[in-house]
Amino acid sequence: MRFWQLLFFDEGEFVVDADKDDEWNRGAYLATALAHCAECHTPRNFAGALNRDLWMAGTEDGPDGDTVPNITPARASGLGWSPDQLAFFLKTGTKPDWETASGTMGEAVNDSYKFLTDEDIRAISRYINTLPAIENYVGSQSY
Repeated sequence: MRFWQLLFFDEGEFVVDADKDDEWNRGAYLATALAHCAECHTPRNFAGALNRDLWMAGTEDGPDGDTVPNITPARASGLGWSPDQLAFFLKTGTKPDWETASGTMGEAVNDSYKFLTDEDIRAISRYINTLPAIENYVGSQSY
C-alpha cells in the first residue's frame, strides 16, 4: 500500500485556487473533498487510482459495474446541462428530461445532496460546469 500511496495519493488539505472566487472554490471543495464526485465519474488506471487525464469524464466501469456519465462540459459527450439544471438535479434528482436519478446517483441525491443549502448546490454546479471539457463517450450517453 505504501508504494501505491507514493504514486497516487495526494496528502494534505484542500488548496484554494487564488485565481477563482469564493463560490467556485467552495464548489471545488465540496465536489472533490466531501462529495467525492470523481470517485464515480472518473475512470481508474491499471492500479485502481483515478485517471486524472480523464477527470470527471465518465467511465464504463462505475460502482456496481454501471456506466457513469461524463459530467464535463464537453459539447458532444459531456453532460450539457446548465448550472441551473445541474443544481436542480442535485437538489431533486430530476433530470432536464424529467426522468429521475437512479442507482448510486439516486442514493447520493436522496441521502446527501438534497440536504445541502442552495448556496452549496449552486457552488458545486458552478464548479462542475467550469471543468475542462473532455470528449469521452461512455455508454449510451443518455443522462
